[in-house]
Amino acid sequence: MHKDDLLRGLDAHQHEAVVSPPSSIVVHAGAGSGKTRVLTHRIAYRVASGTANPENVLAITFTREAAGEMRKRLTNLGVDRSHGAGPTVGTFHAVALSLLRQRLIDLGQPVPNIVHNRTALATAAAGTHRMASRPREILAEIDWAHARMIAPADYTQMIKRLQRTPPTAAPEIAEIYKQYEQLKVKRQIVDLDDLLARVIADMRTDAGYAEAVRFRFKHLFVDEAQDMNPLQYALFEEIRGGRPDVFVVGDPLQAIYGWNGADRMLFDTLPDALGHTTVLSLPNNYRCSPHIVHAARHVALQTGEAFEIEAVREDGPHIRIAGFDDEQEEADGIASLLWQYAPTAGAHPWQSCAVLVRTNTQLVAISKALTRAGIPIGSTRQPPEITAAIALAAQSTSRHGLTTWAADIFNESIDEAERTVAEMVRQFVQQDTIGTVDGRAFSAWVAANATVSHPKAGVDLLSFHSAKGREWDCVVIAGAEVGLLPHGSATSTDQKREEVRLAYVAITRAAHQLFVTFARKRNTRIAGISPLLQDMPTSIDMPVAAMPTFSRLARRASNDPDLLDDLTTWRRHLARSLFQQPTGICSDEELKRLASAQPVDREMTIDDLAAVMGKSMAQRIAPAVLPLFERHASRS
Repeated sequence: MHKDDLLRGLDAHQHEAVVSPPSSIVVHAGAGSGKTRVLTHRIAYRVASGTANPENVLAITFTREAAGEMRKRLTNLGVDRSHGAGPTVGTFHAVALSLLRQRLIDLGQPVPNIVHNRTALATAAAGTHRMASRPREILAEIDWAHARMIAPADYTQMIKRLQRTPPTAAPEIAEIYKQYEQLKVKRQIVDLDDLLARVIADMRTDAGYAEAVRFRFKHLFVDEAQDMNPLQYALFEEIRGGRPDVFVVGDPLQAIYGWNGADRMLFDTLPDALGHTTVLSLPNNYRCSPHIVHAARHVALQTGEAFEIEAVREDGPHIRIAGFDDEQEEADGIASLLWQYAPTAGAHPWQSCAVLVRTNTQLVAISKALTRAGIPIGSTRQPPEITAAIALAAQSTSRHGLTTWAADIFNESIDEAERTVAEMVRQFVQQDTIGTVDGRAFSAWVAANATVSHPKAGVDLLSFHSAKGREWDCVVIAGAEVGLLPHGSATSTDQKREEVRLAYVAITRAAHQLFVTFARKRNTRIAGISPLLQDMPTSIDMPVAAMPTFSRLARRASNDPDLLDDLTTWRRHLARSLFQQPTGICSDEELKRLASAQPVDREMTIDDLAAVMGKSMAQRIAPAVLPLFERHASRS
């Protein structure tokens, strides 16, 4: 693509970031500001203008999904591997794996296996200690220590210095951590953070190797740089090697991984560390409606930090805040809110919705409530059948065996999981041609690089942390209350500020409609709305009594032909979202009887719906249908 074509449609801030002369550039990119567009257009512009060779470009992202999206966009911009070497795009782990494999192959040394079951390894390391039953907490501490480059012998001292609260006595965690590291050596396996540490150590001890890496990667780009931890920053610095040709994008307001070892100060101090740095900003938010941007700004101000975020798109509906007596009523209320939103959301409403929570335990009640209400739930986690198919492919002992396995699956299998993994094999064989290509190498590539999610159409249920980097038309922020937001575990000033940033991230996932719900009591604990969201601007408080619920009454005049039209529209939208024919929801005759079911002399009840549709269907459709009756009643 011609370089001038790459500049079309960019605003003034984006244009400046794309065309700035090669140098050390740090971009502060607000939520929804088009940072991925700027990054990819910057790379394409550098290539088109002759100031960068694509094979010398390294773009580092923080998630596999982000890496895949960046590759796709670069391909669309004419920068890919179809005509020879192209840019390297991947996560820190994927880049480190590629570098380590190449080095070990060049040295004639075996490539280590990546541990597949870290939970079992952590349990084994704990031995008879009571923490053996809590391997996830062990791994969280080990990952934090790895990210901070803290050895087992230094763990106890650093815990005290950094005022971190471990899940058990620090010396006990330190001993388990030591056993974990020794088990890896004994079993000749590594985990993902070891990949980074090995490459860093090799570059520091072998000047020739370091020079070769830097010769290959002359132009360095980093996305989401506010999330760098010291280990990742060390790899970034080794590859940079003091050179100024770097383009780093980040948003300090979205720094939410301090608990996992990230250090946002690494990003804040980058201009000084790089030297002679140009600092730019992307303040325009193209994702969120002005109402949502104003709410995000209200929250962000509580960090006490300077920031820029401006709404540029048309406005949408008001933010709605709903309080409930307890978590069960809140879960049912969320289902009601989503049913109210669905008729306005087009053909596939559920795929444009998400419910976001501070802790995953909140999702249990919400998931059950949505299922009861007939709302499909999406899935972005790797299901067990995908894992099993990967294990089958990993048994292949050669490139031929791996490609034959994939070919057999494509020709003979109708199993969706197997076909998904076969496509991953094909991508691996095409992209990774260095050294031995077999099942073991494929398995390592999956662990470090492959996108293996297997999505299902429906409302996404995610934690605030998992939602980062994504967006939906409609978002419900659930449990926005005292004790959860900010979380009760946040005691230090830094932790409390990170909770504020987490709320900001959650709010800015919504493009059009934002619902905020809270419980007045949760698990017998008195709660109430979060202090972070009190006095939020441009919001409409919806007390629970005003919420359309399964027992909510509605009134309308009889013989209202417009109601039948609205019910027909509702049925069509619901059918599309469920991939059914409209008559599969209810027949035309049932719809007509439903439109005339409201008695003139009393309010509509769920029993009236049940008389037409049956009790089960009445409970499912009440949150969406009763508001239609209510709206028409107000006109009569």
